[in-house]
This record gives sequence, structure tokens and C-alpha cells, in this order.
Amino acid sequence: MGLTFTATTHHVPYPAINVKSNSLPSPFNVCIVGASRDIGANIAYSFATAGAMAIGICAPQAEIDVSPIPSKLRELNDSTRLIYLPCDVTIPSEVEAFASKMEDALGYIDVLVYNAGYFGPWETRTASTPHDFSTAMDVNCKGLYLAAHFMLPLLKRSPRAGGGAVISICSIGMHSTGGPGANTAYGISKLVQCRFIEMLAATEPEIFTAAVHPGNVKTEMGKVTPKYIYDGTIFCPHSKDLTLMLTVALPDDPSLCGSFIVWLIKKRRMWLSGRYLSSNWDVDELASKEAEIVHENKLKMRMVW
Repeated sequence: MGLTFTATTHHVPYPAINVKSNSLPSPFNVCIVGASRDIGANIAYSFATAGAMAIGICAPQAEIDVSPIPSKLRELNDSTRLIYLPCDVTIPSEVEAFASKMEDALGYIDVLVYNAGYFGPWETRTASTPHDFSTAMDVNCKGLYLAAHFMLPLLKRSPRAGGGAVISICSIGMHSTGGPGANTAYGISKLVQCRFIEMLAATEPEIFTAAVHPGNVKTEMGKVTPKYIYDGTIFCPHSKDLTLMLTVALPDDPSLCGSFIVWLIKKRRMWLSGRYLSSNWDVDELASKEAEIVHENKLKMRMVW
């Protein structure tokens, strides 16, 4: 699973990735597809703190209506322009319309973060219903494709050297085929996301891409998981031996991912493009592995034979 690809791992932001005010190039435009709370909201907060000129976000209208994002962004950086629009990420015409509105408002974007996600009912073998399986594929796979497809022209207009960046919020769950935390539809769809990011890097080599695991975070979407996992009281209900090992099963701060992504894209690190990355990894140790990662083509999906 790559949990310890770096010997040091983190659960909260730390000095190397702490977001500093106005640390982004200026002007800098961000687009987040799927953000209203939890990880998505914190990604927006990190970019606003770092000095993004504008942040465009889409989400379902019902989520926009109760989202803390507008007020929090004003508090963090009242000069950051927020464009917050409703969109169904599974409908091509709606994603195209959102991209068109972003083009009209901003002209270009420097980074696209795809955070929209669907977990579905808790299950570990076959999907609970065909509807849940197809919804996971539509939101997690088709939605990423549509966002990249319609936003690519705007990314190519980025004044940043070489073009913009596409970040897909992935999951360590894609590596699991069973046991606590495994979900068939979700895991398969996240594996597809990772492969799409690899293919996008190959077909659009001037665009930086990465599939980023945000950490193991307590989110609203994750509440469908069993209580013993979500609350971290015990890892396995049939064994007390592991209780102390997982006193906190979901220990990661929701701001960790946003801080990691700002670090990742504010300096062009093309040697990491097209790869799976974890927000938990120590970035200094990750940087020290550059030659190893490039030479051995690590952090990509492949068949072992």
C-alpha cells in the first residue's frame, strides 16, 4: 500500500508543508471540482491562504447552500475571488457549462483538483446494488474524465512554465481487495483514477498530474463505514489484540491534503508527474528519492510477471 514509502509519515501539516501567506505565484487560479466540506473545503482554504487570486468550485446546490467555504475564505483571504457554482459532475453538458463559466470569469486555470467522490454503502465483496456500483464509476471515473476533458484548454493557457496541473484526490483503498476498509466499487474506481492520471501524463506531457491519497480522514462521506473503524475504538471486532494499535483508525487532519497539494504544485516537480502520492509522506524524504523514483519508475501501477 505504500504506507511507509517514506520512513517518516505525518498526520497533520508540518513545517516543510505549512502553507505560508502569498507563497503562490501571482496571479494564480484554482479550480476544485467537488468541494463543500471536509477535505475539499480544506484544499480551498490552503490555496486561499497561499494567495490564490481566484478559486472556482463546483458542487451540488444542496451542498453549496450549507457549505462553510464562502465565509471561511473571506476570513482567510478576502482578496481571493470565489466562484461557487452548482454542477452534476456526471453530466457532460453541466461540466462543459461549468468549464465555460470558468473560462469567461478567469480565462485560464493553473491547477484542477478533482475531489468529487462517491463511497456508497459499506460492503467488502460485491457492490450492494448495481446502482451503487455505477454511481461510484460515474462520479469517481467519468467525472474525472469530464473535468479533465473540458478544463484542459484552460490549463494549457496557464502562464506557468509548461502549463497547469491536474490533481485527482485518490485513496489508499484502491490497493485493498478485502478486509476492513475495503469497498469494491470505491476501490476499483479509485484505481481507475490513478491509471487515468498516468495516461494523462503520457498523452499531455506538459501538464503535471498526480493521484493524491489525502490521508485517513474522518469525513461525512466516510460515516457509512462501521463504527469500530470510523470512531477508531477497535480495528477488528473479533480481536482485542489490535485495539491499542488502532486507537485512532482515522487519525489524519483534513488540512493535511491541502497543505501537501500546495507544496506539490507551487514548484514544478515533473519527476513526480503521473504518479500516486500520499499526503502522509514526508516531502523532504520524498524529494531525496527523486533519482530512485525516476530510475525505477516507481509509484505507478503495473502488472507483476
